[in-house]
Amino acid sequence: MVRIILVAFLILLNRQTNCHAKVHVQILYESLCTDSINFIKGQLYPIWNEVAPYVDIQFVPFGKSASLHGGAHFICQHGPKECTGNKIQSCALSAIVDQSTQVEYVHCFMSKYKKGLDDNNELGQGCADSIGVPWEYITNCYHSLHGTRLQLAAEQVTSFTSPKFVPTIIYNGRFDQKAQDESQVNFRGVLCSFITQLYPEACQ
Repeated sequence: MVRIILVAFLILLNRQTNCHAKVHVQILYESLCTDSINFIKGQLYPIWNEVAPYVDIQFVPFGKSASLHGGAHFICQHGPKECTGNKIQSCALSAIVDQSTQVEYVHCFMSKYKKGLDDNNELGQGCADSIGVPWEYITNCYHSLHGTRLQLAAEQVTSFTSPKFVPTIIYNGRFDQKAQDESQVNFRGVLCSFITQLYPEACQ
């Protein structure tokens, strides 16, 4: 089953239509990572509406985490609540088809979750409600084998790169250190350099 979920991840990464090729962007991140939060809020979200028609985006909430005993336990860089946040996001994202809605959800979650670090009831329910994903679905997924498999699939996708820094941004399936470094401060510029190869009129 993990392999099936992983195949779905790779299909999403390599998705391309004959009528509208897009730049594939993977974001490998963590739910409590300050740099991940800053990237989502300061680099991705402000430009999304401009670049959305040209991008296939894939959020992979795992980062420098690790599974133990086939997913019976996870260890996360910023502690157990980060593991909770990563899994909640995996479950929510699995229920959201529309890319722009995914961006809205991730932006909302990353904006609020760390602020509620000392509140065990802050699990992003308001973010799910705001984009119409039933909270019951997320909690059922979280406590199920399906939720564990989603995180194991995220771990496998992340392991292809073994990121030294989080967030890691991957373009068209290839990691490039220069693009990675520049993306932290000028994501629009880097992304547009790929977009304009396909659509020279874009990013004006």
